[in-house]
Amino acid sequence: MGYTTTKNASHHVPAEYEVRYYMRTPAITLNIAAPLSDALALMREHDVRRLPVVVDTGELRGMITQGDIRGADVMRVAGLDPLDIAHALRHVKVYEIMTEDPIAITPETGIREAAMLMIENKIGGLPVVDDQGRVIGIITESDLFETLVQQLDNHLA
Repeated sequence: MGYTTTKNASHHVPAEYEVRYYMRTPAITLNIAAPLSDALALMREHDVRRLPVVVDTGELRGMITQGDIRGADVMRVAGLDPLDIAHALRHVKVYEIMTEDPIAITPETGIREAAMLMIENKIGGLPVVDDQGRVIGIITESDLFETLVQQLDNHLA
């Protein structure tokens, strides 16, 4: 299918703690056949560090992060010509370096479960998919930190 989704059937989460209320939507996605230069441009344009990678139907196939692309900075520091680096970024396709079969969650997943999945798997974000595997949002560690701060503010107020 191209991703691993979690089902939280064993845990009933109160509706107000479902990911659907905390995820960013619509998610900025990238086509699997796009060049790395497009990934980098989208990340910079939208100030994000990760992008779900999809096929034409919107179904999740992978994730690509700034860390995956960071090799370009290493090449620059190593003294390689910036034009050579730009050329490489235009010719390497996203599918060649993306993480395949990423963990994905559904809108009904609880925010605690999402946070635990990120901690246990040492990842900074999870794509949120619908029943057909189409990406409908993303939740990141930043979103969870914002939620924590809001909860603390409400509790301490």
